[in-house]
Amino acid sequence: MRAIGVWAGIAILAAAAWAPARADVPRVQDVPVKEALPFPAGQEARSLVLKTAKARFTSPPTHIGELHDGLFCGKKGDITWTDRLFQTITPGLGKTFRGELEKAGYPMAPSASDTLFPTAADKEALQKRAATQLQVGALVKDVAANFCVRGGGSAQGGVYLRIFWQVFAPDEQKVIFEATTEGSYQNAGGETASLSSFFLRAFEGASRNLLAEPGFRDAVANMPVAAQVPVAAAATPSAEGVLHLAGSKAATAQLQGNLTLLRAAVATIVTNTGSGSGFFISTSGHLLTNQHVVGDSKFVKVKLPTGREILGEVVRVDRERDVALIRTEPAGIAPMPVRSSEANVGDDVYALGSPLGDRFNSTLTRGILSAYRTMENKRYLQSDVAILPGNSGGPLLDAQGNVLGITVAGLGARGMAGMNFFIPIGDALAKLGIELN
Repeated sequence: MRAIGVWAGIAILAAAAWAPARADVPRVQDVPVKEALPFPAGQEARSLVLKTAKARFTSPPTHIGELHDGLFCGKKGDITWTDRLFQTITPGLGKTFRGELEKAGYPMAPSASDTLFPTAADKEALQKRAATQLQVGALVKDVAANFCVRGGGSAQGGVYLRIFWQVFAPDEQKVIFEATTEGSYQNAGGETASLSSFFLRAFEGASRNLLAEPGFRDAVANMPVAAQVPVAAAATPSAEGVLHLAGSKAATAQLQGNLTLLRAAVATIVTNTGSGSGFFISTSGHLLTNQHVVGDSKFVKVKLPTGREILGEVVRVDRERDVALIRTEPAGIAPMPVRSSEANVGDDVYALGSPLGDRFNSTLTRGILSAYRTMENKRYLQSDVAILPGNSGGPLLDAQGNVLGITVAGLGARGMAGMNFFIPIGDALAKLGIELN
């Protein structure tokens, strides 16, 4: 069978009269549509807008179903999901989502087009509303579609979508709600519709199921953000400026026995300019990384090995020592234990991180502690443990899995393999004013 792009099918199906379903055309999964929870009349709330829509698998093209044709709907080929198809659908997603909000009585913000002759005051008011308007993101995580095109242009088919949603409060710089919902659409027969409208009808069902989630309505209402999503309590410095954090006890068993927990505590730190590594050091959601990883960003994306993404706030930095502290919501991850004494030269050491980006997250490499060095009046650990760009900010561990240092630089690219350097963990904590309890 030859693969047939969905985009090619749009021209065929654009004005098709959809006939009653036949048993010989595979049906996509049917998803019941729940009753959207109506927004209480008179209840104050922030307005919403569908800010972004993405698909997890637009490239390379992904098989999503079958294309049939002829009187008996024999299989003609496979249907593929492509960037081009997704681009034909996205313009209608915002309008579809807004329509579901209006049906359920959610507050709607006026758009710039509602004012024919906007004044400077009108533009300022729109900017202020946009600063507090909740932003909704939709990520298509799964899609299926089956169609049959018969003589005379008649056809039948259906579409299924599974969507991951996030609601982001720009004024708080926090994701205040997230959920996954499904939606589907099967033609009822005798309809005339474009292919893209089938996807929009499935998206409509997924949107309505989102509005049926009680947590969604609560998140939109004007409630304190802390009441909607648990956020890490700010660890307050003492009068001396010391930040007291609850960490883990030093490990005594061999690293291999706790490797799953150790890997879970290492995250990929993503900014607008690149990515690096970081690791949790407290039960309240604090991570250490390099200052050069976060740059001048106040907020960064923290990607956990499970694929979950959370928002991180950069709360402390020391540029000279190249260390930074990030705070996230409590992620339920056991922090890495920190070693209080220095290791011996010749001891086995291990590096954990995301070399070359999140694709290789939780990569573990092994070497030995080669030396202690002082360069430009700063102490470093030297090791031959393998590191690459993206490892920066990740931990250097001893044989029991205790943190010895933070990855900062490697000279392998200059033909000096094994000349890699790490900031001693004690120096990093001291420069950031952190004490682990």
